[in-house]
Amino acid sequence: MKVGFIGLGNVGGKLAGSLQPNCFELWVRDLDPDAVRPFLERRAHWAESPAEMAAEVDLIVTCLPSLAASAAVMEAADGLLAGIGSGKIWAEMSTTDSEGRSAAWVPSSRPRAQNRWTVPSPGDATGPRPATFRASWGRIAPPSSARSRR
Repeated sequence: MKVGFIGLGNVGGKLAGSLQPNCFELWVRDLDPDAVRPFLERRAHWAESPAEMAAEVDLIVTCLPSLAASAAVMEAADGLLAGIGSGKIWAEMSTTDSEGRSAAWVPSSRPRAQNRWTVPSPGDATGPRPATFRASWGRIAPPSSARSRR
């Protein structure tokens, strides 16, 4: 299975690192070259854009620090939505804002994310504190207009 990770910070780096030694073909992308380097040294693939990653992998995991970062990754001209096709899986594990809104609910992606769950988290990189961990997932299907033309 080909798995792509966008966002290799405190959470994404650890999650991606746990997959790499377990026979998954790993694709990575992060704005920080220092976060990416160890993965590339262990034979991960670099994606030039979120769209390229979406076209190449079966499962995309986003672990991003803000709603703005998530919206940019999803909605840019070369973002995930530009490259994702039918049958792909997107797992959204980004940071939520103070009102608990997850990046999975940016306007363009809202109809595509089909399920989510929320569980308590013991804290974050700054230490223990009440927090929520939210992940969303959805199998990507073509827009309804494309399905009706088949």
